[in-house]
Amino acid sequence: MFTAIKNLFRFSKKAKNKNIQVSNDLSLLICDVHSHLVPGVDDGAPDMDTSIALIRRLQNLGFKKLVTTPHVMVDLYPNTPEILKPRFEELKVEVAKRLPPIELFLGAEYFLDLDLLDLLSKPDELLTFPCTDPLNGSKLEMILFEFAFHHPPNYDILAEIIFKMQTSGLTPVLAHCARYPYFHKDKSELKKLHDKGVVLTINAATLCGSYGDLAKETALYAIENGWVRMICSDTHAPHHIAAVKELESSPVLADLIESGTLLNPGIGLN
Repeated sequence: MFTAIKNLFRFSKKAKNKNIQVSNDLSLLICDVHSHLVPGVDDGAPDMDTSIALIRRLQNLGFKKLVTTPHVMVDLYPNTPEILKPRFEELKVEVAKRLPPIELFLGAEYFLDLDLLDLLSKPDELLTFPCTDPLNGSKLEMILFEFAFHHPPNYDILAEIIFKMQTSGLTPVLAHCARYPYFHKDKSELKKLHDKGVVLTINAATLCGSYGDLAKETALYAIENGWVRMICSDTHAPHHIAAVKELESSPVLADLIESGTLLNPGIGLN
């Protein structure tokens, strides 16, 4: 623990020095934890050829594992395991035929609403993924979820959902925590989520400034305070992978990798 704290202070100093030249080995991340690669099920890859092309690009950056996380949103993407699993198996067959070996996991990106609360009562219908925490070796089963962008969540429903996840043995993982505009104004809400045991993730494109200065500033603030434990591509299209490649020269990522706190390398180990 003391080493992690020292690393965090070292990170805070380095990350503010924009003149530091680094060359990150992205293969050290091992796993990308958030992507939309199952063809034709959401706003990600529209067909199998696109899925294969995106996975090839991620492989070329050094990733050895991918968790693909189709949207589950009742009104827009009413995906279920019955819909997603066959498409995922088709994807795995094509990947095995057309690409070098890579380990694929099927998760989901659940939209936070009352439907998710109901779904949590049916654990067999949830798509989760395993992880071993590199800090303490604890075995985790993770579930990815997201908020609406244009208005904050109902915090009573959120508290109930987090409680239900955790009492079911699941670790809540919040997608792209720095992209929600309401957190740009009140970053203390991110701390509250972190303190409740929610794993906060940052998209590579956010660190590259693709979603604006306020999102990037929020991301850096969360990282500097030690709240972020995953860096993700959130791949829908090639430009998201290009953003990951930009992180090869990021002092922020260099210090996160050095700190040993990222969960990415522990995904799939359980």
